[in-house]
Amino acid sequence: MNENTLVAYFSRKGINFRVGSVEKGSAEILADMIADLLGTSEYEICTAEGYPDDLEECNRKAKQEHDENARPELRNALPDMSGFSNLVLVYPNWWGDLPMAVYTFLDGIRTEGLDIYPVCTHEDNGLAMTERILSQTYPKARIMKGVAIRGTLIQCDRNSTKDIVIKYLSDRGFIKK
Repeated sequence: MNENTLVAYFSRKGINFRVGSVEKGSAEILADMIADLLGTSEYEICTAEGYPDDLEECNRKAKQEHDENARPELRNALPDMSGFSNLVLVYPNWWGDLPMAVYTFLDGIRTEGLDIYPVCTHEDNGLAMTERILSQTYPKARIMKGVAIRGTLIQCDRNSTKDIVIKYLSDRGFIKK
């Protein structure tokens, strides 16, 4: 199952809520951890323009993109999904939703028949509506039960984070307990 799995993530470094300045975003830390545990490939979802390091400026830009239902241009070419049946999608909860760059990614790949495993970083709102939004927006994909992990935990306690990730992956049949 793991050879058919891609880990795709959207992450942001810079000033993060409750933890201050980070060199590596929480979603990237999770994606690296998951890819390492599964022995799979990773794809970074990043926009051509990027996001400000300053949290308030980033929030303004993210909110504007959300309100406009924008699809920001991506920097990297999209991956060939023909060999993948599983997608572990790692993203932060922005405004109770996926970052708009994640929609650009999903709109550009084949989602029909794809099993998508949502892994969300957050501080207060967990997965929010992201599982339902994914199901409604990509009805030809199977949206599996997701997991939400606080960014402060990811940034400050990697061992506990890894325990949560291992349990999630084990419960989904990716790794044996």
